[in-house]
Amino acid sequence: MSNFVYVYVAGCISGAILVPFLTHALKRVAGYLFHSKDEGDHDLYRLDHGILNVEVPPASMWMNMGFWEQTTSFPVACRALLDEVLMAAGLLGPDRMPFGQSNTTKFRVIDLGFGCGDQSIYLAQLARKIRRTEDGATDSPRHYLLDSYVGLTIVPSQFRFANERLYSSSNTNGSGVKLFCADAAKPSTWTKDIHEAASDTSTKEDGTVVAPTTPNLATWVLALDTLYHFIPSREPIFRHAFGELNASIMAFDLLLSDTPSIWGLILLRLVCFFAATPFTNFLTITEYRNQLLAAGYNRNKIEIRDISDHVFAGMASFIERRDGELKNTGMTIGRYKGAGKVFKWWARSGIVRGCIVVARR
Repeated sequence: MSNFVYVYVAGCISGAILVPFLTHALKRVAGYLFHSKDEGDHDLYRLDHGILNVEVPPASMWMNMGFWEQTTSFPVACRALLDEVLMAAGLLGPDRMPFGQSNTTKFRVIDLGFGCGDQSIYLAQLARKIRRTEDGATDSPRHYLLDSYVGLTIVPSQFRFANERLYSSSNTNGSGVKLFCADAAKPSTWTKDIHEAASDTSTKEDGTVVAPTTPNLATWVLALDTLYHFIPSREPIFRHAFGELNASIMAFDLLLSDTPSIWGLILLRLVCFFAATPFTNFLTITEYRNQLLAAGYNRNKIEIRDISDHVFAGMASFIERRDGELKNTGMTIGRYKGAGKVFKWWARSGIVRGCIVVARR
């Protein structure tokens, strides 16, 4: 009997405490979900239904720092950054069109980190300029810039997404495109299919490796805003590109200022920790050039150009602007808000430099 009374009294006390608390909590949740604090009960949804009108998947899925000199559009800036790298390598002219290349010279691009396939589609669609005769007719068929494209990504979801988009895209040189899911930072882990696609070789049944099958082939390794993520470092892919692929390198990469402050380095180390990026990958221009030299590249054929002024500030401004636009429709920019603050710091302090790197074979 005493136990029953004890349980009854405890229940009453708990009810007296918990019921008002739960009622208040439920009212808060309901108010958050269904009411506008600023506009009253009559505006049930405000602009929240904007999320129901968002196209999925988006028309584009570009992802890099962007080149913001002449645009405020994210996809356009991302494509412009790729164009800047291609122009630095000499594959595009100042008008952002393929130029000055002989039809007998063929190009292979090995793309280390192709994201969701936007740059893959863009590269596959690039065609050389068609020569025109005086009467306006073409005297040559359509020539794609690339004879073949080999793309690698470490992310399975991006690999599946890009595959579906690439092979459903029209006007691409699909027959010359091969995508793989693999760790681009570790060539020693690549499968035989990847090695053969990247080196243009084939293997006989007895294990004999057949020499490259495409004459007059120039191979380029492309790394668009990816190399600083490579674990443990860039060195394995640099050595593999020079020694095994006989390839030139074109990249946009992040380098370290020659005069960083102690506090700046401490903060950058924290950023690297949360971004899962090796801090040791942030090298000065001299250290970076020495890494390429150690891989075998000629000092006179290495070019490093700082384009930071057209990268970080533009990216930070875009993220801040997009965050405000999304808030108006009840959405959020999520984790990229923190990234935007980092880019703003880089633009202000100059501790990290965004550079285009070209190392010719």
